[in-house]
Amino acid sequence: MIAVLFCLIRKRQLPYQRLKNERKEGGVMKLEFLVEITSNFSEGNILGTGAFGQVYKGVLYGKEIAAVKRLFSFDKEAFKRELNNLGGLNHQNIVQLLGYCYETRRELVEHEEEGQVFESEIYIAMVFEYMHKGSLQKYLQDESGGRNWKADYKIIKGTCEGLRYLHKGLKSPMLHLDLKPSNILLSKNMVPKLADFGLSTKLVSDNQTQATPRPFGTRGYMPPEYIPGKDVTEKFDIFSLGVVMLDIISGPEGYKKKDKMSSFQEFINYVQKNWRKDTTIKYEYQVKRCLEIAMECVNPDQTQRPSIDDIISKLKDTENSTEKKTNIENLARTFTSQNET
Repeated sequence: MIAVLFCLIRKRQLPYQRLKNERKEGGVMKLEFLVEITSNFSEGNILGTGAFGQVYKGVLYGKEIAAVKRLFSFDKEAFKRELNNLGGLNHQNIVQLLGYCYETRRELVEHEEEGQVFESEIYIAMVFEYMHKGSLQKYLQDESGGRNWKADYKIIKGTCEGLRYLHKGLKSPMLHLDLKPSNILLSKNMVPKLADFGLSTKLVSDNQTQATPRPFGTRGYMPPEYIPGKDVTEKFDIFSLGVVMLDIISGPEGYKKKDKMSSFQEFINYVQKNWRKDTTIKYEYQVKRCLEIAMECVNPDQTQRPSIDDIISKLKDTENSTEKKTNIENLARTFTSQNET
């Protein structure tokens, strides 16, 4: 019996042990191994396509073990930038980099005039932990499974914790600069993790600003004051966070919906009415406060936006309030039950 149990545990651990063994000094992984786990970068293993490349599912012994991001070979700078940004990051709400590959291979290529010719092809890839639930964008668009406020609040809180780590938990604070639902990935247990650090930058100046020599962000998630080439601060990410929170609380394009309402109170009523179908009274206050916090984050005046520490402090206040309401409900339920008996 013990021997059978040992074999089962070993079989379960085998894919991850192989993955660990393939990771050489400095995190380098051989192209041969990545070809094996992605079935030679087959179309059937594609998880998504972005501006800088494609992401493939890595499977070993029938188990999904990694996400392999193969960058377009001409964008070496994007590779170096993201690798540098991810190096040293270690937080439960930041996607984990497992390794990388940079290899040049000579392959036979068929040409109409010259026939078969050897050409060099550069393979650049990064290997990340596999996120079973996909992106937050996919989660928000998939209404078939229903929505759950506790799960959604967990995503909001975890996203904020990840951003606080970047802004406050590093020796040199980092700005993400492309925070949006497609760059927030969800684990098997619905833990959110910030991903895609190709546009991120570290703050090196004393006044906590950084010049941007290249365009950043995604339309709809960029603050109104942003001008390419000019300085950015952490308030850039705070604005993006606010839009993401609105997407979660009021649905996709929630930021645009508020502009169609005659007043902020009408917007609050609209959102609470939708959530009231799926939440108890104890969560109504939390929904309302999260909505208000999100609106503070998207304030057109960046000086009026809260810091990430302020945001998390306010979220914890909502948790305390919810806990009190739960205790009151439990006491009332106990009192009613005793009277009935």
